Amino acid sequence: MKSYLDLVPISSRLHRKQNRMSIFCIVLAVFLVTVIFGMADMFIRSQIMQARMEDGNWHVSFRNISEEQARLISARPEVEASSWYGVLNYSGEQGYSLQGNNLILCGSEESWITKMQTDMITEGAFPKKDNEALMSENAKTAMDLKIGDLVFVETPVGKFQITISGFLKNVSKTMEEDSYGVFLTTDGFRSIYQQTEKNDSTYFNSIYFVQFSNRCNINNTISDIKAQLGLSGNQISENTKLLGLLGQSGNSFMLQIYGSAFILFLLVLMAGVMMIASSLNSNVAQRTEFFGMMRCIGATPKQVMRLVVKEAFGWCKFAIPAGVGAGVIVIWILCAMLRYLSPEYFIGMPAFAISFPSVFSGICIGALTVFFAARSPAKKASRVSPLAAISGINNKLFHGKKAASTAFFKIDTALGIHHAKSSKGNFVLMVGSFSLSIILFLSFSVTIDFMNHALKPLKPWTPDISIVSPNNSCSISNNLLKDLEENPSVKKA
Repeated sequence: MKSYLDLVPISSRLHRKQNRMSIFCIVLAVFLVTVIFGMADMFIRSQIMQARMEDGNWHVSFRNISEEQARLISARPEVEASSWYGVLNYSGEQGYSLQGNNLILCGSEESWITKMQTDMITEGAFPKKDNEALMSENAKTAMDLKIGDLVFVETPVGKFQITISGFLKNVSKTMEEDSYGVFLTTDGFRSIYQQTEKNDSTYFNSIYFVQFSNRCNINNTISDIKAQLGLSGNQISENTKLLGLLGQSGNSFMLQIYGSAFILFLLVLMAGVMMIASSLNSNVAQRTEFFGMMRCIGATPKQVMRLVVKEAFGWCKFAIPAGVGAGVIVIWILCAMLRYLSPEYFIGMPAFAISFPSVFSGICIGALTVFFAARSPAKKASRVSPLAAISGINNKLFHGKKAASTAFFKIDTALGIHHAKSSKGNFVLMVGSFSLSIILFLSFSVTIDFMNHALKPLKPWTPDISIVSPNNSCSISNNLLKDLEENPSVKKA
């Protein structure tokens, strides 16, 4: 044995049962923080993916800009992808159709479909020529189309022949209006636009969309582009939801989520410190004779403090990996449950992902709780005198001013309460740790209200479709109910 610290492994093995409660407190603290930060991280990841699926993976758009300005923007090192995007007949009133069905005509570059949208192409590829186009899936089903087929798009000035290069997922607008969607190249779209919309072909009713690198400061980059090209605020629009989730917005949703998690982190830290400090105080009180003997053989108070602190940190070798591992497994289970119970809102929730912020937070909480909790017990151990070892008693035992009261409790219960109150510091730590633990437990009940009010899940009685008479005139026939009830596809009406 080269130093007093070599006694730590021996002491830990001898007092394994006494240390179980302290180790459990560390595991619990690490587990809670890992789950809290892990679920916050997984929720943000799922919302980012959901935002990209719903609104597109673009960060900012520019309207009414020239081709030269667009080239200057795309040449910047911060830009990952960029594309023009134009639409014709969006409202369905301009006279574009395909075999009698309303048609929405779109034009963009390949990056809009492949980089700024999520898995849009179901079959084929983006058109390479101006007379090629992607068609929506509902047109393929209704008209029995295949890649390479020719279709004729009817416009206000005549018909245009288009070759099908692939098919796209249906979007809510085309499905709601029972219309078809056609995606052309930018040049193909502008060619049709010039022939059909002769009143305005300056900007071709197109907007320039940009996707930045996540490593750059997007707000500063937008301001720099605005100043460099002399653009007004009305010409620039941000994908606010996505930027907020990425932490690149002034009103950052991500910062709010992590802010809530950080508050819970502090509460868990306080509860953990109190529980571990209380357990260590009891441990030190039981080993008064041992610390006194250490002093007898020449250990200084500073060495005794180091011994207690090192022994406490030795528990982390098992407690931190156990807490992090248990937290990761619970995160996987919760993510799987959310994906199964509410796929509409949590389809983007990662299934078996590792959240590095949660792992790092769990390790930090384990180290910090032990660091703060071990300080006070270590000082108490260092103040144990050599006389305590010789006499076998702690010279700082509580001297009761009165006997334990047995008026309301039996003698064993009364003595337990009396001894618990004998060390006021330890009593306060125990009460505080339990109080914080109860507060944390009850605080999580607000997730029920959050799920109910924020996500607004469908109730069991929510209809799939409602039939309402025009202008609420109550003109629907009563026979319709009977007809619907007899329909084999209708469960309840």
